[in-house]
This record gives sequence, C-alpha cells and structure tokens, in this order.
Amino acid sequence: MKDYHTHTPGGHGGYLCSVTQQDWSRVADAQGMTPCFGVHPWHAAEVDPAELAFALDEWLTRYPQADVGECGLDATPKHAATLDVQRILLQVQLGAAFRHERMAHLHGAGAWSELLGILRERNRSGTLPRVLLHAWNGSHEMAREFLALGAIFSVGLRELSHPKAMERYARIPEGKIFPETDDHPENWARTVALLGLIRGGLSPTGM
Repeated sequence: MKDYHTHTPGGHGGYLCSVTQQDWSRVADAQGMTPCFGVHPWHAAEVDPAELAFALDEWLTRYPQADVGECGLDATPKHAATLDVQRILLQVQLGAAFRHERMAHLHGAGAWSELLGILRERNRSGTLPRVLLHAWNGSHEMAREFLALGAIFSVGLRELSHPKAMERYARIPEGKIFPETDDHPENWARTVALLGLIRGGLSPTGM
C-alpha cells in the first residue's frame, strides 16, 4: 500500500505533495513517488493567481504522471485572514486538475463545509476533477456528501488517534479511505495498523 499524502518520502511510494512553487522541483525529482504540484493555502498570499495558472499548465504538461496539490482552504484563526486569496488560488488549482485530468489533493482545516459547496458547484457546471481530502476529520454525514461527488480520503496517525476516529472512519466504504503520513514517515506502520483496526481488522491489502 502506498502513502496517500506526504511531504517527505518514506520508502513506501505514494503521493509527494508540494507546499510552494519553489518545492516543485524537489517533488518532481523524487524517485518512486507521484509528484503533486500546488500551493498550500498557508502560502496563498505569496502567489500571483495568473502566474500560478500558467505554471501549473506547464508543469502538468511536462509531468503527465503528476497530480495537483497540496491545495485547498484553511479557515483556522491563524490563516483565515487570507481566505479571499485562498479561494482564488483553489479555483485556479481545481481548474488545472480538471483540464489535465489529474487528482487534486485538498487541505480543508476549518473549511470542509465551504469546500463541499465549491465542489458541488463545480460538479453542477461539469468542471469537477477527482479529489482527495487529506487529513479528513469531518462527520460521517459530511463524508457521505463528499463521497457522492466521487471524493476519496486520507488520514494519518493524528486523525486515527482522535476519540471520534471509529465514528468518522469505520463506515467509509472500502477503496475510499487510505493511510497518509504527512510530514512523519516514521509513523507509517502504526498508521496502517491503526486504520485496519478501526475498520474492523481489515487487512492493509484489502483497503
């Protein structure tokens, strides 16, 4: 099984996500990983949307195996002041993912409801790319809404250690929820084991 969201390669393969444009060369050069080109919402204020759109088209054309991300919204108090520009950059990156038929790897801290609305609107307009919701920690009811849009989820040790982990993850269908390590590849074995335990002893190869 591969790591569905990481910024640090850990030898398991998977999706290596950038956080800034300066990070793109590093993820492109990593062996055995699927590179993901994007700008994290924490860095939204540093980017010109038009330049990002051109750059993404260029890099996604150059790397046909690449995805888009990490991108998304962060409405937590530390980052809410840049939400307006975050929204613009998210639309740029979702547009690139749709045009190039790639998956968008989404961050949604404090903003899952707004993200759901954005994805619904794109679905109505026929411009919704495939999406993965990283570090998913929403309710089962909201997960069902995202699943109806074709979303998949990834979770790490932090999410799986939460008291509500069983409630959040046990009922998500097979093939829709996957392990991630984010910045902690050393947590891989524990993450896979705990996800399997929460999902009723499901073996890692059967997820």
